[in-house]
Amino acid sequence: MAITPIERTNVGKIVFEQLQDMLIRGEWKPGEKIPSENELAEMFHVSRMTVRQALQKLAALKLIETRLGEGSFVRKAEVGDSVNALVPMLYLDQGSNLQVFEFREIIESEAAGLAAERATEEEIASLENILGEMHASRDMKDYYQFAVKDLEYHFKVSQMTKNNLLIQTNLILKRVLMASMEDVVSKMGCEPAMYYHAMILESIKKKDKERAMELMRTHIRTNVGYYDE
Repeated sequence: MAITPIERTNVGKIVFEQLQDMLIRGEWKPGEKIPSENELAEMFHVSRMTVRQALQKLAALKLIETRLGEGSFVRKAEVGDSVNALVPMLYLDQGSNLQVFEFREIIESEAAGLAAERATEEEIASLENILGEMHASRDMKDYYQFAVKDLEYHFKVSQMTKNNLLIQTNLILKRVLMASMEDVVSKMGCEPAMYYHAMILESIKKKDKERAMELMRTHIRTNVGYYDE
């Protein structure tokens, strides 16, 4: 179990975020009991009160449930829960990455087309900068940072659509998408993303909507291939 001891000032926020990430990644499955307050406090090197406050936030989001005298258990998210509680659903189901790819293919291929129609010169320049940072991360073999910049690239394309619903949906799903992106990079490396991102950028520059959509769709379907093998 990968828990990083907390040594910063805003420990409550960091404990909550780490536990939330672990739930999203499926480290504890629906119905599974998570460690006790005492155990978590020892793992994180924080007080029981800090852990208790983090668990209360997770319970408020309906990610866990606390049973008197038994402890805290992972809750299965259901339709009708709050938006924040729905976020981990993908990672609590089998085949979660394939579900993420299906979502991304539907949303991001259309977003790429809108971006080709609507992107400003400043936004294109920003996308070029992100691509340059991806190059640098690849050259340094910093694959986590590469995944961060990879997701930033896709978010920038979404921002170019000027569609606030698309933009906010990505922000809500950011943790799920980031966990998926890290897994993708670990499996397929950096080169496929570098190739397709450069091609998509060129199609956006040329305002070639159909080409941008086609490339984004192919890019995401290529990712899926690494999970079918």
